[in-house]
Amino acid sequence: MKLDNFYVDDKMVSKALMSSIDDYIYLGDLTTNVFFVSQNMYDDFDLPGRLVEDLVNVWGRLIHEKDKERYFKSIDDMLAGKADSHNEEYQIRNRKGQYVWVHCKGCLYRDPQTQAPLSFIGIVKKPSSLGKVDSITGLLAHETFQETLQNLSADGMLDNAGFMILGIDNFTKINTLKTHHFGDIVLRNTAQDLTGLLPESVQLYRFDGDQFAIFTPDGTRCSLRAIYETIQAYTSHSHSAEGQTYDFTMSAGAVRFADISDIDEKAEKCAAIALKEAKANGKNQCVFFEESMLDYKVREQAILQDLQESIADNYAGYHLVYQPIADAATLRIIGAEALLRYQSKTYGALYPDEFIHLLENSGLILPVGRWVLSEAIKMCAKWRQRIPEFVMSVNVSCLQLKDDDFPHIVETELEKAHLPADSLILEMTESYFVSDSDIIADALSKLRKLGCNIAMDDFGTGYSSLGRLTNFNIDIVKIDRLFVQQLYANHFNQSFIEAVIRLCHSAGMKVCVEGVETCEEQQSISSLYSDTLQGYFFSKPIPPQSFEENFIAQPDCMGKYAIKEELPPYCIKMSSNKDLLLMMMDAVPLGFNLWNHNYQNVECNHAAVKMFDLLSEEEYLDHFYDLSPEYQPDGTPSMQKAKEYISKAFEKGSCVFYWQHQKLNGEPMPCEVTLVRIRYKNEYLVAGYTRDLRRQLRIEALCDSKCHVYDPLPEAVMIFDIAKHACVYANPFMLEFVDAKAYPLQLDQFLMPPLSMKELIDLSCHQLNIGKRIFTFEFNLLIKGKPTPVLASSTYLSDHHNYLMITLNRTELKPEVSL
Repeated sequence: MKLDNFYVDDKMVSKALMSSIDDYIYLGDLTTNVFFVSQNMYDDFDLPGRLVEDLVNVWGRLIHEKDKERYFKSIDDMLAGKADSHNEEYQIRNRKGQYVWVHCKGCLYRDPQTQAPLSFIGIVKKPSSLGKVDSITGLLAHETFQETLQNLSADGMLDNAGFMILGIDNFTKINTLKTHHFGDIVLRNTAQDLTGLLPESVQLYRFDGDQFAIFTPDGTRCSLRAIYETIQAYTSHSHSAEGQTYDFTMSAGAVRFADISDIDEKAEKCAAIALKEAKANGKNQCVFFEESMLDYKVREQAILQDLQESIADNYAGYHLVYQPIADAATLRIIGAEALLRYQSKTYGALYPDEFIHLLENSGLILPVGRWVLSEAIKMCAKWRQRIPEFVMSVNVSCLQLKDDDFPHIVETELEKAHLPADSLILEMTESYFVSDSDIIADALSKLRKLGCNIAMDDFGTGYSSLGRLTNFNIDIVKIDRLFVQQLYANHFNQSFIEAVIRLCHSAGMKVCVEGVETCEEQQSISSLYSDTLQGYFFSKPIPPQSFEENFIAQPDCMGKYAIKEELPPYCIKMSSNKDLLLMMMDAVPLGFNLWNHNYQNVECNHAAVKMFDLLSEEEYLDHFYDLSPEYQPDGTPSMQKAKEYISKAFEKGSCVFYWQHQKLNGEPMPCEVTLVRIRYKNEYLVAGYTRDLRRQLRIEALCDSKCHVYDPLPEAVMIFDIAKHACVYANPFMLEFVDAKAYPLQLDQFLMPPLSMKELIDLSCHQLNIGKRIFTFEFNLLIKGKPTPVLASSTYLSDHHNYLMITLNRTELKPEVSL
């Protein structure tokens, strides 16, 4: 490149551009039809090399069928002399087989004399640099859909068109059962699969959350229904990703533009209303919008206005009803759940599902929630004068938990009523406990420190596994009434209730079973040793005066239905079905074994075998006494001490203690053991739960004896447990660096998506495992909400190869990798 008094080598220019620009670059010699592409373009797309003959056609074969004609026409126009530039957006298939949107711009240079094409230089913008493309799915985003609709409407081209909004049914099931990262994979795979299934004339867009939109120029009911049936067939079979199988269905709300007026304003709203109708009618179906559907919106607005006016009128129309909670063994009434009801001036008495979501969506749940809390606490204080052990359950919404003042509000209301905190149970659905929100986690922590009991409501409907149940810091688990209603129709439901009760008791949690409606259900569930029961068998929710007359005045009124058999509180009666027992044992994530009165270890689960690196249950049982040293750390013979603890469990019902185990090769294994007495086939056994403490002790030792040496360093230092992808130490400079209060540090909140802490750790380990002693890389860190470029250096701790140390600083040194 040569200008007046200025010269730069062309090779240097191209090399500099290709190494400094994130987007894809290509240079073409049209006299030989050979193109040179940037390294990232070769890496991301199925090209034969960086030197490509006939790139126009090689690249064209990767473009989506619906975009090919437009792409080739643009190229032909340039070669024919009709244009000297190329400027197109299209979808193209990458090396992963996924279609992504790109924006391609290029210029053609001709021979000044003959006008023959000489060279072509272009740039292809990556999906991440296109603001109108969704970063997760690679689809055009909501903004692009709105622009397209406006343009087509202005040109009068929507009269025969139609579109639908698709929503994945129960998508929270996938996020909760798997992870949010896995949920993103499901969204991306679904987008790619649907792109390949839909006709060329149909365009797919990504909306918010789990929603997609489909636009078609042929908007007849027949064509829209055919599109949905194609999608329904796709979702009717199982799918897999990253070695995991998942199932889902999709509901749809469809709109024909010919059926609505004010297209720009109403189209999306009408489709959203139809989608809501489809989900309300059972999901996995397509509903077409009809004008009559707008009636419920008018009703909702009127109800919302009533709700607001009632608050201003000292909560007139709001009232509480109470449903009794009974001790499962004696059936004595020991508590109640306070439930909100509303009497609308316009529509009369409303069901909760008609107004609760309006309170939450409008934010009115905050003042109403405080009113509910205050009224319930005052009533509890009154009733405890007659029943000292009485407790009150109150439902809490997500918005209340996200209110910084909520723990203080609870404390204030308790103090005003002179009520001890442990007489209040705050109920919330299990989705709150798996939330990534630090605000919710902080609120729950403060409420527990206050002394309130925390209950997980409707357990079993949000798809949390039994294995995860013990991870949640809660006091009470409430099993959803769905499992009670089908107690005898489905053997799994009784097994599920039994397994939850057993696991919760072993972890120190209580269980309340909801939805008990018949004496037979009460007898069956009481025999499983639930702690409390609730349901229409005792009473439907009733006004406070009726509750006082029926239950406060006579709390033992239901006692005549109690099981007469006197059994110790720690005894859990199990099914006589041995296969069921073994299946339930294997559902427990800890090492599990059973002892009889002769101190014989009679059964174990798979986790116990795996814990000691053994091959089978038989090997575990045959060599069990070889899995402990001859003496425990206090000098007592292991055999003698084991019999003492087993005897104690038979006598007292349970005990928890430290135990020194070992593998068959002599490797020490410090463990925590919990023994619980259970009943099986009309006899008592002792169930042992064994938790391996090695990792916990290593982390504690690491933090106590090693990490303090990094405290005075004027450099940000973090240490990670590689297996758990968890930060176990951060020095004061690191905490100050990111403006954090304390560790364990949740580094993900300071990373810019899609980068995650797991990816940082995995990348470092990969580089260190291939021979690097120290690996440096650069990425952006969110510090006080602002992206800040930092340089990171990672290395293994010299004497702890399970731990990784990463240091951060703002130096301008050249990194090995930029993320």
